[in-house]
Amino acid sequence: MRRILPVLGLILPLLLLANCGGGGSTADGGGGGASDLYKTMVYTEAQVTRRYTDLVFSHRPNEGGLQYTSELRAPTEIGTDQLTLLLDLWVPPNASAAAPVPLVIWVHGGGFVAGGKEERAGDAMGYARAGYAAASINYRLTPGTNETLDGAKRLKAIEQAADDLMNAVRYLKVNAALYNIDATRIAVIGTSAGGALSLVNAVQFDDLDNTLSDYPGTSAQVAAAVSTGATLIDPLFDSDLVLQYDRSDTPVLLFHTNLIDSATGATWDDNVLPTKTRIDNSGNTCTAIPTPGAEHTVPLEMDGKWWPTTGPFLWEHLRLASL
Repeated sequence: MRRILPVLGLILPLLLLANCGGGGSTADGGGGGASDLYKTMVYTEAQVTRRYTDLVFSHRPNEGGLQYTSELRAPTEIGTDQLTLLLDLWVPPNASAAAPVPLVIWVHGGGFVAGGKEERAGDAMGYARAGYAAASINYRLTPGTNETLDGAKRLKAIEQAADDLMNAVRYLKVNAALYNIDATRIAVIGTSAGGALSLVNAVQFDDLDNTLSDYPGTSAQVAAAVSTGATLIDPLFDSDLVLQYDRSDTPVLLFHTNLIDSATGATWDDNVLPTKTRIDNSGNTCTAIPTPGAEHTVPLEMDGKWWPTTGPFLWEHLRLASL
């Protein structure tokens, strides 16, 4: 993690799943075999029987009693002294002690003021149907808007949310044997605010200011980071003062409109390219994918429109060919 300085680089063409042996979707979950694991959905939802809800991975003070960990929990959390951070986890049928599986961690969006882990439950289930363990996490939210959460307030909200993501990663690593997870093959996929957190964790996983590990000796670094609807240099958050980059950081796949982001106002030239340049200049890699229109995020579900790009990225960086 060195000081941040970007260089856009090549734009990965939308690859077909030939790189990772991918075939078409088996929407009913019954058409795939062992060779299709991690490439398409081979299980039905009913076959994904190991589902863990509301796993506790951290506790944090509730500053001023104003915070909450999701919109669903806000009515019971606002006004309390302490917040309990929770995640949900889906473990596929192919996972065992002898054959632990790669893990995808989903991080919801909501501008650091809204949302919750339930929003990404469908995405997580889709990945579990393809043979991945999949988690969806909550993180601390702070009431406000883009106008009121600016400057120091926004930075604090990002640091707190990133702290929670990091401890979720560490919890899942520490308990990898319990859940039959391969702790060396973890990816984070984030949308909007979650996309920003995926990027922050990719480059500052263990030494971001004002964060604290609940699991000493366990790193929050993951093998792959995917983001949509966020940059590290944008009108709402300039990370120059808090992030450092180096070649050992996590490789990034970054989806973003090449027009003007309808939610953040970020643009390709002013925000995406500087983010990519900072990552690439460190010796790490950021693959930037332009998306059509001015939509804020794109769907990254298993077997969806962007799977032909996401699939090969995960196949490479999670080293799935060796499984």
